Amino acid sequence: MADKTVTARIKRQRELRSAEGWQKVTVWVPTSADAEDVRKLAAERRSKAEALAGLSEEVPKVSIETTERIARAIAEQGSKAYTTPSGAVLELMSQLAGEGDLESFSLAFAIIARAKPANAIYIAERVPAKISEFLCRHRGINGGDLGKWQISNPEWSDNLKAAVRDPARFPRVVEAMAEAVRRTKNRQ
Repeated sequence: MADKTVTARIKRQRELRSAEGWQKVTVWVPTSADAEDVRKLAAERRSKAEALAGLSEEVPKVSIETTERIARAIAEQGSKAYTTPSGAVLELMSQLAGEGDLESFSLAFAIIARAKPANAIYIAERVPAKISEFLCRHRGINGGDLGKWQISNPEWSDNLKAAVRDPARFPRVVEAMAEAVRRTKNRQ
């Protein structure tokens, strides 16, 4: 997603941060030193968010091991070891799906999206493919049957991307999808 202008890039970044709950604050201060203090505080708070601090709503629901895995994936954001800046995060999500841990998959997405809002859309776009693979490998869904069902249910991808932000709901949505594919196959 290449922005054509700096203004477009800034607008997109604001929208992404806002969607993940970040707040924009504009203040007037009387001195340059005060302005520098505010800039330092803002940098510190962004750093804390990337280190998972302040994510108390999500983190307690995740095991310590999974929290550490998420922190490592966030720390590897932009690593040259991957073909995409979000490679470590995508690998972690594939691992969690492979382990059948859809709740942690969803929680990982929520935490990562909050820490790295500029990457949330990119990562969300990969959720349908990861869940399709999960259904084939772990729920015994035939790839051809899944493909036919997906064609006749074009909203499936958007439904998954919307549900991934809700860890309590996401596993139910995925299981309902698996059941719907099975029902469609049985009717044929």
